[in-house]
Amino acid sequence: MPDSAPPDGSARGADVFSHQLNRRSFLVATGAVGLTAAVRPTRLFASRALRNAAQTLTIAVPNAPASWDQDYVAFDLTALALEKNYYPYMVNYGVKTLAGAQVQNTGQVLPVFADSWTANADQTVWTLKVKKGITFPSGNPLTAADVKWSKDRAFAAKANVAGVYALIGLTEPGQVKQLDDYTVQFTQSYPSALSSAIQVISLYVFDSKLMMSHATSADPWAKQWASQNPTSGGVFNVTAHSESAIALTANTQFPSSPKPAVQTVNLQVTPSSADQRLELQNGAIDIATGLSSQDIRSLKGVSGVNVLGGPNNAFNFLAMDVTHPPFNNVKVRQALAWAIPYQPLLTTVYGGEARLSTSIVPLDMPGSSPIGYPYSYNPTKAKALLKAAGMSSGLSAQLVISEGDPDQQQIAILIQNALKQVGVNVSIEPLDPATLNTGRENKTIRMQLGNGQYWVNDVQYMVGTSLIPGGYLNYSNYSNPAITKLYNQSAHTADQAKRLGYFHQMQVILGQDVPWLMLGQPNFALPVRTSVTGWVQPVDGLFRLQYLKNA
Repeated sequence: MPDSAPPDGSARGADVFSHQLNRRSFLVATGAVGLTAAVRPTRLFASRALRNAAQTLTIAVPNAPASWDQDYVAFDLTALALEKNYYPYMVNYGVKTLAGAQVQNTGQVLPVFADSWTANADQTVWTLKVKKGITFPSGNPLTAADVKWSKDRAFAAKANVAGVYALIGLTEPGQVKQLDDYTVQFTQSYPSALSSAIQVISLYVFDSKLMMSHATSADPWAKQWASQNPTSGGVFNVTAHSESAIALTANTQFPSSPKPAVQTVNLQVTPSSADQRLELQNGAIDIATGLSSQDIRSLKGVSGVNVLGGPNNAFNFLAMDVTHPPFNNVKVRQALAWAIPYQPLLTTVYGGEARLSTSIVPLDMPGSSPIGYPYSYNPTKAKALLKAAGMSSGLSAQLVISEGDPDQQQIAILIQNALKQVGVNVSIEPLDPATLNTGRENKTIRMQLGNGQYWVNDVQYMVGTSLIPGGYLNYSNYSNPAITKLYNQSAHTADQAKRLGYFHQMQVILGQDVPWLMLGQPNFALPVRTSVTGWVQPVDGLFRLQYLKNA
């Protein structure tokens, strides 16, 4: 979703939506607390001068992963990005060239650790054939038993995978059957246009024998062990990790093309945006993933540095809990939507490197229509609506932001000043990542800033995760029976023309209900050394190290 988030996303947030975005980077979201420039984390690896540059990348990340267990991690984009690279994924998107740039091709789903991925005639039964002869780092063979065990665990977790599987009619372990040592069958309760896209997110696999060896009667799925120990076996293996550094090594068992060109990736935890900027300028790191918008702009034109960038579907929003006063009054929500100076906000925070949102549905998502957000800056309309809501004397509210995020802090101050002009007094409450994540999971935050990018570029996915009861990214606690009905209709057909009609109707309703204030879509921006090439823009905002080269 909107924190990924995901995205995160995830039945709990960032797995389905790359979100909680704070700094425009290829992690798309972090929320890390900054260190002063004098604080330098220790390193697991040698200085740049001692490295084989062509075989190695050094990447600065703003925080260490909170967990190594993808079934349970939430709202941690550093962890989720890493997991895309060290878990074995059965299928993934291909790559295409768009406007001269390499991007993931969401129209092409390819087998990776799978031999094949096929559907029956009505697209309710999908058959996965696992490649033979692959072993995990432990030496255990990768088989259909690992796929079955991993998905049984996902249903038991009732979190990330279980959440997105429900969107395509997979709701219980019995719908996933192991047919033989290398064949798994998924039987959906209805056909869905999202089947393959959801499996791109969800078909990662654990080393089940290794995991079961660490299970206990109290912890039958080895949740505690997996949170602290990566199982690996993907494009890369985790070969060392601490709170300040992580080392990845290319997996010689990786069965698909292209093989990773870089053999070693060293990730160093550097929370401070200023520190990362200086290290990139000095050549101490190859990629900086935790920079503020201001620091990114300052690197443009700097010798030895490129800033990769362009429009994407990450967006900023302000979510209001529509079940609690004053936001349970639709006139109040509409008033706030008219009170925001949208273009000045984008110019001030992003230097114009952002686009105005014209719908609650992101700009480049199929079906996006301006009818979904018919608001612009009009304080006169805002005051009139507050008066009609019985609040002409004003109101007060608390706006929660992610602590240590300079972009969110700047946005919050601009919103605070703008709303004050129409009689709304806003206090700003920065929360540390753990407290913020707990509030989001429990849906107890009344008004908050967020930023994110959906992992599936589709309105059904967006609404199912974020705008119907039970949606794990439904920060607004939003419920409208008409939206839920339209969602169910769109979910049970693969006819795109019908789906687009349902999406248009949804946006008419959402444009009036305005559960979120849409604060624009900042461009993607990733600062790298000029020696770094091969970047492929991911649909979920989570980096893929497989394609990168360091000349």
